[in-house]
Amino acid sequence: MKKWITLFLLLCMVMVAMPASAENEFYGNMEIVNCSEWVSLREKPRTNAARIIKVPLGALVTQCQQYGNGWVYAEYDGEQGYIQDKYVQVLEGVDVYSAMLITDCGEGTEYYVNVGGLEPDGFIPADTLVRNCAVLARGRAYVEIGGKGVYVNAEHVKPYNELSHYPLHMILHYDYSRFEEGNEAPAPALKVAYTEDFDLAGLEYNEYDYTEFEPVDEDTPKVHYVLYADETVKKVHLFSVSIRCIDDETGEEVIDTTLEDMQQLVDPEHPLSVTAVMYGDMPNLAVGYEDWTGAYHFVFVEISGEDGSIYLNAF
Repeated sequence: MKKWITLFLLLCMVMVAMPASAENEFYGNMEIVNCSEWVSLREKPRTNAARIIKVPLGALVTQCQQYGNGWVYAEYDGEQGYIQDKYVQVLEGVDVYSAMLITDCGEGTEYYVNVGGLEPDGFIPADTLVRNCAVLARGRAYVEIGGKGVYVNAEHVKPYNELSHYPLHMILHYDYSRFEEGNEAPAPALKVAYTEDFDLAGLEYNEYDYTEFEPVDEDTPKVHYVLYADETVKKVHLFSVSIRCIDDETGEEVIDTTLEDMQQLVDPEHPLSVTAVMYGDMPNLAVGYEDWTGAYHFVFVEISGEDGSIYLNAF
């Protein structure tokens, strides 16, 4: 018996002395290395799993966590999946930004495909918006543009707040000519429908409730609608709006806009479900979005006084 107890205690000591498993260890930001051009971000942690996206050499991947068996969970360009851990290395002491702006450094700045590159591989014009950026300790910044990751001198980029692009106060200029016969405005790329008329089954969608933070009485009727699109639209922003004043000289309406919520995109598989209160004929809700051509649109959410249908009214 003493022999078995001694063996058991020795086994326990060996187990305690063993290093803890690296599985589930959180790394944060990592860099793609040890490949010629790109690696696969896969749906599952195995080499025969479907590829979600190609991640280029030198790209920054975020929210990285050791999964075990030679794989790391990672996020890149809005996608989530798994990368073999031999192709990533930890980036420490870096500042990460979702968007940065190429500063006014003459006409622009040169970029390099490798962080230590000496000969430039291309040029980015000044005032260009770049995405998924990391300022490195080596005097370079990793940025993504045109579907690829490159490096620029860190002094030639600065953090960019996308919300600064959407002013708080705007003066509306209605183009009444679009209501003339034969001159109708093109249909918005973003569409709207009452929730009861739209089938959300099987779709992955986000929800936003305008009334969650408003002092709305329980008896106040709420409107439920869905914002959707037949093609991908990006930078979808939900605004509340109110009339600030009427310009005495021009008769133009000056409105206040408040950004309530935002999401990256709406596409056929990812609509947005909204709950709100709409007050009479004067619109109090608006949506901003970028279509597939890169054009930004701002539209009111309104209800027709004729048939009660909900629609988007551009200005």
